[in-house]
Amino acid sequence: MKKNIFSKADILRGLQLKQFEVYYQPIIDKKIGTIICGEALIRWNHPKLGLLHPDIFIPIAESNGAILALGDFVLLEACEQSKIWSNAGHSFYKVTVNLSFAQILEKDFVKNTISIITASGIDPHNLELEITETMAMIDQKDMIAKLQKLGVRIILDDFGTGYSSLSHLKYLPFNGLKIDRRFIKQSLESTRDSKLMHSIILLAQSIDLHIVAEGVETKEQLDMLEKMNCHTVQGFYFTHPLPSKEYSEWCTYFLRTPELQVY
Repeated sequence: MKKNIFSKADILRGLQLKQFEVYYQPIIDKKIGTIICGEALIRWNHPKLGLLHPDIFIPIAESNGAILALGDFVLLEACEQSKIWSNAGHSFYKVTVNLSFAQILEKDFVKNTISIITASGIDPHNLELEITETMAMIDQKDMIAKLQKLGVRIILDDFGTGYSSLSHLKYLPFNGLKIDRRFIKQSLESTRDSKLMHSIILLAQSIDLHIVAEGVETKEQLDMLEKMNCHTVQGFYFTHPLPSKEYSEWCTYFLRTPELQVY
């Protein structure tokens, strides 16, 4: 597939024609057998190319400016879906949404986010926003503080792939962090990486940061994380991202099946 096969107009037209859809992947606390929240992940039901994953079109959207419209779409859809699940009495109503670099650089980002929260009716305490280490390298204290004052949780994503990780934990008021899948995979292959990851988990927990291990694909990885006292996990071992209806059905089945909820 050509690198720039999609133009900004193509993506905006796709949004207008409702070709984009938000999928969800559960983040699970295996120690107590519950679902913490669902990560919102965009998919493009392209009329000619079929179902497209974000790694195909997100980089293009970031380069041509369409990422702002996509970001607003995902945030609004996820907030509205959270409200629907909450109103239905489900316990898995919380959602987490990834932010793009372009979004957080927008002058009115916080104002726009508050407008989306208000329009959807979501309780801000049911929303998490994820920023990467690269984004965290610019001064985000004011933005983080304003959103946290509303009740929104701010999560440091892809932890272990940046350059100033420990200083970020110290100086920026994150509510939690997600350990990158590559770090988890490497920890099974290297004793040194395993010890380093364990130390990071202990450090983060000592300052009351919630830890999520993402990209968990095997029982071996689950066992390793359990030994490190990291019980909140996400990955294909449990399920691939699912459309909202299938996600709701999966969560309901998981919560009613005790044998799935323990190591």
